[in-house]
Amino acid sequence: MSSFHHIGIFVSDLDHGKSHMSNLLGALDVSKEILDEKMGVQIVFLKDQQEILYELVAPYGGNSLVHGVLARGQNILNHVAYVSDEFDKEIFRLRDKGCVPIGAPQAAKAFEGAKVTFFLTPLGFIFELIEGPL
Repeated sequence: MSSFHHIGIFVSDLDHGKSHMSNLLGALDVSKEILDEKMGVQIVFLKDQQEILYELVAPYGGNSLVHGVLARGQNILNHVAYVSDEFDKEIFRLRDKGCVPIGAPQAAKAFEGAKVTFFLTPLGFIFELIEGPL
C-alpha cells in the first residue's frame, strides 16, 4: 500500500503561488525551486503548520502540459500523491481498481530521479504514484 505524500496544485507562476498560499495558510516551510526541463515544469514544495505538503507546479517552456490545464481552468487542484516502496506492484493494483494510466512512468527531478506516474481514478481525480522510499 502507499502512503500520502502531497497535494499538487498547478499555478501560472511559482512566486505568485507561494505568495497566495502563504497568505492563505500562514507561515510555510518552502523548498528550493526545482526545474525539470524534461517534464516541462518548475516545482516548489510548501509545508504548512499541520505538516501537509503541497507541490506547486508551474509550466516551463512552450510545450508544458501545464499550459493547457491552466488555460482550461480545470484540474488546477491537480493531483493527490502517494509514495510506494512497491511501485510496480502498486501500478497493477491501481489498474485493477479501475484507475487509467495517464502516461508512462518517468524519472522526476523533484524526487531525485525516482519514477512517478499518474492515473485518472474512477472518481475523476488524478492520483500520482511516486517510487519510494524517499
